[in-house]
Amino acid sequence: MQEQPLLTQAELDFIQHLHTKPAPSQRKPAPAPSLLVDAGAQLQELLAYCAAKEQLTIEAHVANQRLTFTAHLVEDAQQVQHLELGTPQIFEDGPANRAWRLPLDPPVVLRQRNAKPSDLWVHELSLNGLLIELRAKRATPEHFNLILPLAGQKPIAIEGSLVRKTAGGLLAYQLDPLDKRGSERLQQFIFQQHRALHPQVSQG
Repeated sequence: MQEQPLLTQAELDFIQHLHTKPAPSQRKPAPAPSLLVDAGAQLQELLAYCAAKEQLTIEAHVANQRLTFTAHLVEDAQQVQHLELGTPQIFEDGPANRAWRLPLDPPVVLRQRNAKPSDLWVHELSLNGLLIELRAKRATPEHFNLILPLAGQKPIAIEGSLVRKTAGGLLAYQLDPLDKRGSERLQQFIFQQHRALHPQVSQG
């Protein structure tokens, strides 16, 4: 006489599924919400034309800052065109169009071409300026040409011209224009640091 199994095959399969199912802490986090833009044909044509012929920008206002994204028209392997957003420029939200300043805590020392530290320490950094502390008893330099270290990236060669001395004893310098690659890297670095300081922006 054949014995009746204690569990059916369906029950065995269910138990096996429970054993192989990852624990909640091991599960992959839920994907970030995606965005699908529903636009009519005329609006899509207009966006495509502006991206191809003109400078198309998208603005977002978050945490008292204005993020300005430049949109580019790109074509994938299937020759389908898509709008691709570049790294945003960040401005302080207000009447004045002033670039957002990244606070550096602790300050970052600018380095000479031979990698030796200078006596100039950066307290704040933006796409077009720096707030610097002079840690030496010498005349304030009207101009500098030094290396700016960037966390997680290769350093950038920068030049700055003195604008004014602040009430707090720091020196405000205007950043001379960088080449395209240097400008993109600095913009990317500032955006990464902005996301770290304002995680609610990236987490939504």
